[in-house]
Amino acid sequence: MKLIGMVLVVLFCSSCGLMGAASLRRREGHLKKVQLFLHLLQERLSYTLSPLGEIFDGLRDEPLLRELDFISLCARKLAGATPFPQAFVESLDESRCALDQRDRELLGELSSILGQSDLENQLGGIRLVRANMLQQAEAAEEVCRSRAKLYSSLGVLSGVAVAVVLL
Repeated sequence: MKLIGMVLVVLFCSSCGLMGAASLRRREGHLKKVQLFLHLLQERLSYTLSPLGEIFDGLRDEPLLRELDFISLCARKLAGATPFPQAFVESLDESRCALDQRDRELLGELSSILGQSDLENQLGGIRLVRANMLQQAEAAEEVCRSRAKLYSSLGVLSGVAVAVVLL
């Protein structure tokens, strides 16, 4: 019975470490998808000149962007006649994406850019947000590279250490 308990402790600690590492990888992946989102948004805004509701409605159906749930949340709010700045900020707040607070703040800057000025200023604003989000993605990649193995190893080692102490 004691052996089973120790094995469970090791498995629990290992899974906690693996979950921490997976969380880092998930954020890194979502930041890459945000880069794609910003590229497509910029492209559609400049070439189609469609209203934001239609653009977000089209982006919601993009298979590569499905994990970015704030897009579909925003599209729904825009369809319900919520003004874009409010809809976008609320969607980011409600989103389950693995973005940290700084990521959300940088992305939230779009709410004060889109639909607020002429096309050239909007495109320039998107380029600025893209550059900032690229820096966030690069930093997340570095954190993932340095800490993902650490989290996994620490999970296993802490589980083994607790099991040894319980012996």
